[in-house]
Amino acid sequence: MDNFTFKLPTKIVFGRGEFKKLGEEAKQIGKKALIVTGKHFAKSSGLLDKAKKMLKENDVEFVEFSEIESNPESNTVDKGGELARKKNVDFIVAIGGGSVIDASKGIATVTVSKHPVWDYCERPPKAKVPDNTLPILAVITVAATGSEADAGGVITNSKTRSKRSLWGESLFPKTSIVDPLLTLSVPKKQTVDGVIDMIIHILESYLSSHALSPVSDRVSENLMKEAMKQGEIIINDPQNIDTRESLSWISTLALSGFPNAGRSGPMPMHALEHPISGLYKISHGRGLAALLPSFLYHTKEMHSDRLKLLGKSIFSTDSPTKTIERLVHWMKKIDAFTSLKKLGIKKESIEKFTLMALEDANANGIIHAREPLAKEKIMQIYETAYNYKDLFRKV
Repeated sequence: MDNFTFKLPTKIVFGRGEFKKLGEEAKQIGKKALIVTGKHFAKSSGLLDKAKKMLKENDVEFVEFSEIESNPESNTVDKGGELARKKNVDFIVAIGGGSVIDASKGIATVTVSKHPVWDYCERPPKAKVPDNTLPILAVITVAATGSEADAGGVITNSKTRSKRSLWGESLFPKTSIVDPLLTLSVPKKQTVDGVIDMIIHILESYLSSHALSPVSDRVSENLMKEAMKQGEIIINDPQNIDTRESLSWISTLALSGFPNAGRSGPMPMHALEHPISGLYKISHGRGLAALLPSFLYHTKEMHSDRLKLLGKSIFSTDSPTKTIERLVHWMKKIDAFTSLKKLGIKKESIEKFTLMALEDANANGIIHAREPLAKEKIMQIYETAYNYKDLFRKV
């Protein structure tokens, strides 16, 4: 095992109906909140009105900012930070999915600094995330990204369409309310996208690490196995609250660092996906779903021992090829298998994706999996993902 320090300073308030605690939790954090939401869901679902009522009942003032996009943009984040400064708020209440939580982390940073949010996303960053960012109370409404238990956020540059992350220990939400009841109205496609995202959060580190960490391996395998099982249930029974509950907890754990303790690894599939949802209006999870089979197919040799281990644990095989095929078979069962072509992406965008992925990955312009991915390999992954043709037809 690698030596590690595990720290999760976020207070997790988990369970059915726990949204009702928003007011009392907010009162413990600050006196005036910026309520950050997306453009539609928090309002149409009634969550925003309920949140405002609970804040009023607990003598917490608030200002609304309901402009967050599905892939939060730098201009919007900067606008939110300007509003927060102008209104002298002292904390943020973020109500929504991962995009809202990520945007709130950017707003929390911009509010207390003189820098636009993109300065923190540059490679290398032009500024360090300060230690005194606004505290965040997160209310997660989608089981997917795990941003409620993480100190990072992904932002899209409004001009260049690059997607990059900012990170700082102060960006862990102070408190996260994870109420599975809030996810019952999430549409089937978005639910499936979330299942793919949480699995890949675990899978990337599992595949990429060279460290021997059997405890974390077993934790990761069982979380992925359970996510797959619950994904099959939810596709046929979207109102199954037991399954929604399990997926909510898996999502929170997946990005908390706990499954990866003792064997850190890079996130190459996320690096390859970011240009896709940066340039096209598709969900992050759907972009990952299009890339996953191709990524595994083209990196099978470098990940062969890990794929064998995964296959033994989940798919009753020690064949890397069969492990990939059985994963794709599962994706088809939950209607997650897709291609870039089916998502409406133009083939000529592949070269742009490749250049952006290499540029956005890190200051060295290298995307790491278990081994560095050459530009040619990256293009192969995109090209296969564009149209799988007969590759997995019989799976």
